[in-house]
Amino acid sequence: MTLPFSATQALLLRRKHLVFVEAGTDASLLPESHLQAFEINLAKLGYAVSTRLRLALQSQSANALTQIQKHVWKVLLEKVGGNQQLMPQFRRFPEDVPVDTHALWRQRVLSHFLQLADQPCLFCSQTGSTHVLAPCEHVACSHCYDGSNYSACPICGQQTESSAFFKPALARQQPKENIIFKLLDLGQDVDAAAKELLHSLCERKQAMSPVDKDDFTAIVQEYGMAVIPWLPEVIPVRENIALLFGNLLKQCEPALVMDAAKSYISTATDVLRLIAAYSGADPALQGQTVYRQLAIAEMRGVKKYRLWFESSHWLAWAKRHTHMQVTRLVKRFKVAKLSRPLRKSLLGFMESLRPDLLTEDMLRHRSYWVWMGEFLHPHEYKNRYPQVAAAFTIIRKKSADGTPAPAFQTFYGKLEASLRLGDAGTMAGLLAQRPGELARRLDLLLRTAGTDETALAQVKSAFQKALPQFATPVLLTLLAHLPVRRQAVKTRIYWPKGQVAKAVFAPETRANLDANTIVEIVTALEEQLMQRFAAKPHYDQFIIDRALQDIIVPFNERTASKSAISLPRGSSIAVTPEKTARLFLHWCQPENNASRTDLDLSVGFYDTDWQYQGVCSYYQLQLQSKNGQHIASSSGDITSAPFPDGASEFVDVDLEAAQLQGIRYAVVVLNNYSGMAFEDLERAYAGIMFRDDVQGHHFDPRTVELRFNLQGANGIFLPMVIDLQEARLHWLDMYSTGMFAMNNVASSNNAITTICPELIAYFASGTRPSMYELCLLHAASRGQEVLLRGKGLQRFIRAENETNAAFLARLRRESGQQLLADALHFECSIFAALYEGNLPLPEGSAIFALKPAAITGNLAASDLLS
Repeated sequence: MTLPFSATQALLLRRKHLVFVEAGTDASLLPESHLQAFEINLAKLGYAVSTRLRLALQSQSANALTQIQKHVWKVLLEKVGGNQQLMPQFRRFPEDVPVDTHALWRQRVLSHFLQLADQPCLFCSQTGSTHVLAPCEHVACSHCYDGSNYSACPICGQQTESSAFFKPALARQQPKENIIFKLLDLGQDVDAAAKELLHSLCERKQAMSPVDKDDFTAIVQEYGMAVIPWLPEVIPVRENIALLFGNLLKQCEPALVMDAAKSYISTATDVLRLIAAYSGADPALQGQTVYRQLAIAEMRGVKKYRLWFESSHWLAWAKRHTHMQVTRLVKRFKVAKLSRPLRKSLLGFMESLRPDLLTEDMLRHRSYWVWMGEFLHPHEYKNRYPQVAAAFTIIRKKSADGTPAPAFQTFYGKLEASLRLGDAGTMAGLLAQRPGELARRLDLLLRTAGTDETALAQVKSAFQKALPQFATPVLLTLLAHLPVRRQAVKTRIYWPKGQVAKAVFAPETRANLDANTIVEIVTALEEQLMQRFAAKPHYDQFIIDRALQDIIVPFNERTASKSAISLPRGSSIAVTPEKTARLFLHWCQPENNASRTDLDLSVGFYDTDWQYQGVCSYYQLQLQSKNGQHIASSSGDITSAPFPDGASEFVDVDLEAAQLQGIRYAVVVLNNYSGMAFEDLERAYAGIMFRDDVQGHHFDPRTVELRFNLQGANGIFLPMVIDLQEARLHWLDMYSTGMFAMNNVASSNNAITTICPELIAYFASGTRPSMYELCLLHAASRGQEVLLRGKGLQRFIRAENETNAAFLARLRRESGQQLLADALHFECSIFAALYEGNLPLPEGSAIFALKPAAITGNLAASDLLS
């Protein structure tokens, strides 16, 4: 018998560490040895089971227990990236890695060009020791290249077919590590847990991360129309509405779906997002990257590409190639088949909208709507839906018979005209119609008003009226942003829309904002936030870890990398310098795809002033100090990743040794050297382990600190920087376009020394709110007693008749009563915001835990913004 394990059960295990097990049918309990074997295998992943889960497992049959173990093992291994065999080029890594990379390169070049099959070896002159490897056809000598150490061709790094050249390697054992185990618990009701998760995701007030989006989709696809009664009255994020009903349209009766969707969709863009989600496209409507082959000769004549061919390096490359793959962003997607009843339903809804708002909304996504007109055929129904036909005429700039469309001034056209005139009052009046736009342009409004008291009063009035309609994430962003605008900074950073995060840097040219105005607006923002949070359930006790001061509130989550731990971009976490940092990379080409892809894992080293100190990469396998002390080593360069096994690379960094050599920053760089884009690979992910024992298994799932997917089309990914002086890991999650091919640390140095220091300074400036500040706002609004943990334990008790604002001010001053750590005792459910889930808490507590351990949080960071 095979037990059914649903996609929902898998995602709840991954997210909540819950195992759903039905009561066993056997009257007898399993022998203790079966449970011990289960626990031993689970411990290899860094997990333990709770008492109640153990009792439930003991009531299962031996066959059922085996299947449960397979399910749990598969889900948890995939979470950290251990579901694939991660085998490096040098199988004895970190031992037996060549010190002189240049000497190895010379040997490989000579072997490539001069070594022939059935001839004596060029280097050792032995006969009978050479082997022809396939498919690369290089000739490798088993005396000069150690076949028990290599896993791929020693000359080109390409994965090969089996050969007598490769010798068995010694089996590696499990490393000896100090592990903090994570606890798996027994799930009670999978349907109730799915309902709770879906409801919380629907209530989110900002776009979901890729992980949340996938889990949301999985629940909707599994439960179908049964999710409709689970929905909240309002779903704030339009993309989530489209994702929900677009997936339902794929599998349910369209009439039933559209009937349920009517209360949630209200604009033409909602319709466009719905069609995109139904078609399997991204409802964010941020364009789709397409790839095409361009002739090198044609590219030389295009201005944007001309600079690439001015260096001798690229000229040499261009002589060996005739075409190059380039990317282009298009505002269209492959549209799924739209049945006639569904088309009529969509056009009928659009017809019900106010004509000027319909046209205005469609013009915001003109390229998409021009494309969509090819499938909706609005002019076939112009008599039934005349307003829609008229809107499409304006979108297309002409009617079906070629008559020019009438002029139409958009909201943004009016706004830009007012801005050119410096008319802050008119701008405020226009923006008051769209509170979200007003919030995003508040800084611009204040600068435009300047010292004009009348205009400033109009801006403040519009702000106060629109304030209750601002989304919570926007309120929090303004609360952190405005105080920083009192004085100028060197660089301004933009976060443009896109599929991946690519910050834009520019000199700061904006005028400073008035300090008194900032204080007035910030006070109003705090009052509004605390008013909202006060409407949520109250708790007698709050406990908040001070370590959350370095964790940034999630923003721009749709571009966040899929990761095992939801660490928001810009956050920093403590590292243990005594441990070895082991970076890992794994990728795999799609099945039946001949395109060979080479990704590279490198670490660049810099001093306090961001001066380059060295690199550990495929072109420098070991980094050593001048006196020969080991700093870092690479596991070698694999240049292809055929399906299904793929390829893997590792880099070890001795953090203490690096710091002793004057190195402050270790920058992790993932480069697409050649081949397919990250997003087109079958899979591509990377991460970092912190190891006590670098021997044994190359990959140890128990020690994985971060594991994240590679996405997008860009050639350079800068996921993190380790500050050796401060012993902190800065999570940047940032992409840079790079070159068409041959990206490495050397070619990326300008990007590294610009992006990394600027982003670290940006997030340290306080311009983005921290999870600690967000939790203080919740505590001041909803709690009677607050405990602040970290560098001691302080207690704050709300005074009689103390306002939320006064309580918040006391919490920020951190001048509470000092307690001993063992004084922690909770009798009833509390609200806990923890850096690590290492604190026993009563049932029913609301818990945010950044890093699960003995407990797993039931709140995500984004839930605190709902």
